[in-house]
Amino acid sequence: MNTEIESAYIVLESRNPAAVNTYLGEVIGLMPGAPTPGGAVTWRADGKAQRVVLAQGSANDATCIGFEVSSRTAFDGVVTRLRKLDLDPVPGTAAQNKERRVAEMVRVPAPWGVEVEVVLGLENAATPFKSAMYPNGFVTGNQGFGHFVFGVAGADAYEASRKFALEGLGLKLSDTLRMPMGPVELKVSFFHCNARHHSLAIAQIPAPEVPQKLHHINFEVKRVAEVGAAFERALAAGTPLANMLGQHENDGMVSFYSIGPDGWQVEVGATGRQITDNWNDVREYNRISIWGHQPPAVFAQMQGLTVAAPAPAPETV
Repeated sequence: MNTEIESAYIVLESRNPAAVNTYLGEVIGLMPGAPTPGGAVTWRADGKAQRVVLAQGSANDATCIGFEVSSRTAFDGVVTRLRKLDLDPVPGTAAQNKERRVAEMVRVPAPWGVEVEVVLGLENAATPFKSAMYPNGFVTGNQGFGHFVFGVAGADAYEASRKFALEGLGLKLSDTLRMPMGPVELKVSFFHCNARHHSLAIAQIPAPEVPQKLHHINFEVKRVAEVGAAFERALAAGTPLANMLGQHENDGMVSFYSIGPDGWQVEVGATGRQITDNWNDVREYNRISIWGHQPPAVFAQMQGLTVAAPAPAPETV
């Protein structure tokens, strides 16, 4: 598969970065990176210098995501497409490029409320990636860095986000989800740009407003056993869980979701489905998971149920 663009990094802002750093390091299992020139903390998931950037601030949310392109031609193509949408990609300054550790970038606001940076030349780290928690590493390489899911309120913002992803960034639609939630409906569009099932997803939240733009960050590992170990770390640390272990229907990922100190979530998963050339499985799903992914409250309710004793076996003659 010819890969021209991939998810590169996410920039987070937190009022309590110490708690977020503990969560990312001790529960999620990322490797610390070198601080940025501006003093932000960074975290690694592979050989790149930084995949997560965490700065002190009031947002308690994502403020930016980065996409790396593979060539000057691809970079110019994204800029041209964004301008056709009447957007004005602004070149990064020398200081901004150093902060992101990239050779070049342009910045543009996305309809889901964060800046999107399209970059060339994401810097490699000075040392190899090494994690005792993930000796096999994360799934990155030509699939980029995991995926991001953002929520928007209202059909207009949802459609504008879809247009930005498809016609601006040049991503492709993997599939969609439309699921009733009582009297309202959840809609999600999943977008790919390489073999990863989705590098970005946008959800139309059935609510008048979305107080937090970032829903979750995904880190894909290579073995289900490593998902289980991360799940146990989260339990041992007392980390709140949004969803227990389960398997998604569309991307096939076996995963769980924990809640970070700022309220956004992290999905750790394995067995993600691969996109193939000439993808022809764009369909609409009506459920999130094949099994599991239940909120912990569901299991708490189960514990209050009385299970009837089995009937005695008939006597034999």
